[in-house]
Amino acid sequence: MQVPLPLFSRRLRWAGVLVIAGFILYSSLLTVPETVVDDTKPDLIPINYWRHLVAYCVLACSLAYATDHWQLPRWRHALIVIGLAAGYGALIEAGQAFVPHRSSFLLSDVLINTIGASGVILWYLARPYLTLRPVSAFLP
Repeated sequence: MQVPLPLFSRRLRWAGVLVIAGFILYSSLLTVPETVVDDTKPDLIPINYWRHLVAYCVLACSLAYATDHWQLPRWRHALIVIGLAAGYGALIEAGQAFVPHRSSFLLSDVLINTIGASGVILWYLARPYLTLRPVSAFLP
């Protein structure tokens, strides 16, 4: 059984990637890292790691959706998307070394970013069961 999903224009898909990447850049380099959520103390994974996991998973998923038209084997496509998202995370981490209120380059953050980006594997596992159709196919 194929599940239909709307496929937006390439321009709109890439705009989504840029918005998410911009939000990560802004949150990582331009804002003070403490927030109200910092009072939350999860038992297993610290809240700052949760932020990394979610942000880079969302970035990788948006990249996978934006590049769905690439004619590549599924697992090669997944590795490229994970590599792009993780590479972006490493660049952000390197940039934080030059921001006074941020810590220096942390390899642990790069690893957490990569683990978060790897969440896109769920998309590639589900992809054979999804049919992407133009948005106009969903309109009356």
